[in-house]
Amino acid sequence: MSNSQYVEDTSIAGRQQEIEIKVGRIVRMLEEEGLDGLYLSKQSNFAWITAGSSNIVTMCTESGVASILVTRSGETYAITDAVEEPRMKEEQLLEELGFKVLSQAWYEQKNQAFVENIVGSLEKVGSDVPFGAARVIPEKINPLRYSLTYNEICRYQFLGDHMSKSLETYLTTLKPGMSEYEIAGGVASAIWPDGIDQVLFLVASDERILKHRHAIPTGKKVRKSVMVSCNGRYKGLITTTTRMVHFGQPPAGLLEQFRVTAEVENRMIEATKPGVDDLVAHMVGKQAYADFGYGEMYYKHHQGGPQGYYNRNYLVSEATHGIVQVNQGYCYNPVIDDTKVEDAFIATENGPLMITKPVVFPTITSTVNGVTFVRPNMLVLD
Repeated sequence: MSNSQYVEDTSIAGRQQEIEIKVGRIVRMLEEEGLDGLYLSKQSNFAWITAGSSNIVTMCTESGVASILVTRSGETYAITDAVEEPRMKEEQLLEELGFKVLSQAWYEQKNQAFVENIVGSLEKVGSDVPFGAARVIPEKINPLRYSLTYNEICRYQFLGDHMSKSLETYLTTLKPGMSEYEIAGGVASAIWPDGIDQVLFLVASDERILKHRHAIPTGKKVRKSVMVSCNGRYKGLITTTTRMVHFGQPPAGLLEQFRVTAEVENRMIEATKPGVDDLVAHMVGKQAYADFGYGEMYYKHHQGGPQGYYNRNYLVSEATHGIVQVNQGYCYNPVIDDTKVEDAFIATENGPLMITKPVVFPTITSTVNGVTFVRPNMLVLD
């Protein structure tokens, strides 16, 4: 398993090189589709094409306060309004990165006119959101993000390392009687100093771990056990991880069941290889459940899939699957009643590169087909 360390080039030149790679992908797609331009408004796609800049003000909306236009000739524009223009230039550095910034009064709503003036008819424009007569083509846009660039891998490692450490360190401070809300707030406080914002928190305590696969936090107080799933975002990239804590001696067999759950995930990770359909890894996981005597668990929860600028780009199943790209991010999340494991990785040509990993928690070591995994164990606190 690769443990390579990457150092992000945060210079303007380094980011411009990343943007050039992505513009090249867009231009090739536009040529294939007979389009003259691509309009990107979603927060995910904005972060991707700008090499980590942000158009986010309101987190609960999918579109942001600035949009990007890439033409078939490779020209790049950022379209915003006078409220956001100074920040887009001074803090998001869009002009320095090579985007021509087009601005308007906040009430003018001239985005369509700007695009038409540059490329002509909107009917020859692809878009990630409904935009006049433009073609909404997420099925063409999304795959452009899948193969991560060098700098994206660097940012992913930063996100994974810092989120893993901050999350686990905070979880060592938990005590019975804390509410699930309190724990969610504590995790948010722990990861924000590194510029990581939360896009999803699941906090389940005691019987809620068994009862609900997606247990959003409540005011319930913890007695003996807690499971925390954290989805954190850094410069647009999202990673996901789950950790479990038990107070006092766990019930007989629980730690062994946790080990088995991790082994299901290990087998899936090992089978996720560039050039191979990710259905292969999915079916490896399905068989692993059966091998360990938990075949019915496969049907009680999805098993995860590729991730990047979304928690999951899609959920792998026999109906939905695709070919693993070189340097594509993935995260699986096998669950057996009362135990869940979840750590993200990148499928490199040299094997899986783990993104989230144990830093403070105890570990479980396992080898699958020559690949050694060091995974987090359940944390037992007195």
